[in-house]
Amino acid sequence: MNYTSGNGAKIYYETMGPADGLPVLLIQGFSAQMIGWRNGFCQKLVERGFRVIRFDNRDVGLSEKFGGADDVDGGYSLADLAADSFGVLDALDLSSAHVVGQSMGGMIAQIMADTRPERVRSLSLVYTAPGFEQRHFGVAIENASIAPSLARLARQDAIEAYVMQERHAGSTAYPFNETWIRQLGALAFDRCYAPDGHVRQWQAMLRAPNSFADLERLAMPVSVIHGRDDGLIKASASLEFGARIPQAEVHIYPGMGHEVVEPLWDEFANIIHRTALRAA
Repeated sequence: MNYTSGNGAKIYYETMGPADGLPVLLIQGFSAQMIGWRNGFCQKLVERGFRVIRFDNRDVGLSEKFGGADDVDGGYSLADLAADSFGVLDALDLSSAHVVGQSMGGMIAQIMADTRPERVRSLSLVYTAPGFEQRHFGVAIENASIAPSLARLARQDAIEAYVMQERHAGSTAYPFNETWIRQLGALAFDRCYAPDGHVRQWQAMLRAPNSFADLERLAMPVSVIHGRDDGLIKASASLEFGARIPQAEVHIYPGMGHEVVEPLWDEFANIIHRTALRAA
């Protein structure tokens, strides 16, 4: 098993694809384990010449936990999660990589690009926001009661709760893949069920600044992907990226929610690849 060391957190990571491929670091969102980056999507990136790097953020999956079952705050920030991400690159002896972040992972990616731009070759932001301004967040966040709880559920109850949570992230133009979502919920539970870690990640997000990066000074190629029907983070957030980041290309998809929908995997992989080539 692959773990980082020496960066203040023990982070679990995996790679897929050729060792000499273009390194692309995939950063997951709030409470999500690395297996949410589905193998089929990662394979699309491998087919385009990438070496795919996935990892569990601290406090989820197989990475280090920053408290026990009753601890509500790990005392860390999103900047610490960005440092963890650089730690994964360090463990692989990579001075830089192409970075893709979804939702909270996109917030972490912005911090990486802002604080260590020499280590981010290109940046792809997937349904994320430039800051925690209320105008960018949808009513589905309130309806979904997204704030996590320390309550520990039995396996089947935890899976049902996960399916309900993911319905709020679903699309209007693409069918809700309940079979896969149930499988993912079960895989995540069996891999590591630690709801207390979700609470601590939530606290890290709550203490984050209103702006994650000085967007106007980002010089690397940037692509932005968002669903017009995202009920959690509004597409207006990505339009702001396009207006403020000098080299950004923005892609808004009608009918897509807060999910990487399978029918668009090839298109998303092409966008990420094209953005990487712009860096070259």
